[in-house]
Amino acid sequence: MFNIIIRVLIIYVVVIGVMRLMGKRQIGEMEPFELVITLIIADLATIPMAEQTIPIWYGIIPLLVICVIHFVVSVISKKSPLMRDVISGKPVVVIDDNGIDFGELKKLNISAEELMEALRNLDYFDMSEINYAIIERNGKITVIPKAVNMPVTREDAKIKVEESDMYYTVVENGKVIKKNFKELGLAHLVVMPRILHNISGSLSDVSFCNLSGSGDAYIQKHGMPAQTKKIQITKDCYIQGTSKKRDGRADLRSAGKVEVSK
Repeated sequence: MFNIIIRVLIIYVVVIGVMRLMGKRQIGEMEPFELVITLIIADLATIPMAEQTIPIWYGIIPLLVICVIHFVVSVISKKSPLMRDVISGKPVVVIDDNGIDFGELKKLNISAEELMEALRNLDYFDMSEINYAIIERNGKITVIPKAVNMPVTREDAKIKVEESDMYYTVVENGKVIKKNFKELGLAHLVVMPRILHNISGSLSDVSFCNLSGSGDAYIQKHGMPAQTKKIQITKDCYIQGTSKKRDGRADLRSAGKVEVSK
């Protein structure tokens, strides 16, 4: 029994490591070769877990080989557009100025009704509003509406707005996330007391706090409604050798250290 638990834990760690190396993708965002590799990994992982007579290396080595194959195929796809089209396919225009391209739908093995269902999921119910519809490599549909049906933007209305800052979660369940303060270029020992002063509470009271580089904060205390606060950010709040960017990320290159949150 103990042997089974150890084998499962080892395979679990290896699979997590392999999936991390492959990168973050949702199932619906995967290209064909990525989905195939994911299915193979799932199958390979079960063999050494279910069969104790099979050495665990018979499961680990194929997983690592699959990881290498994925890396090689990814590099080839990036380097060669032709190979990328062969491996993953290419975007296909299924609706254009002439209407639905039934020839392309047939090649993709998609019926007109399935296309209509996908368009309805994107809130397009009137075909006359669509200029182009494209089936992407991952199977998702991109719709380009006609100019008269495009939503009005602030730029169209000539409304001046400021660029939004990047927000980072700096407190979760009463714990300070120091690396996110560093991403903002802010000293948590200086800023946290100001946050707590604004909510008239202690750190243990804070369930969640989202903070931007300009001091805009979204704070929620345990069992209380969320509230927005403006935290005063002064020069002494910044980490020495950093400068705040427009998106709220600090430029740490001058300090000789760049930390990227994962």
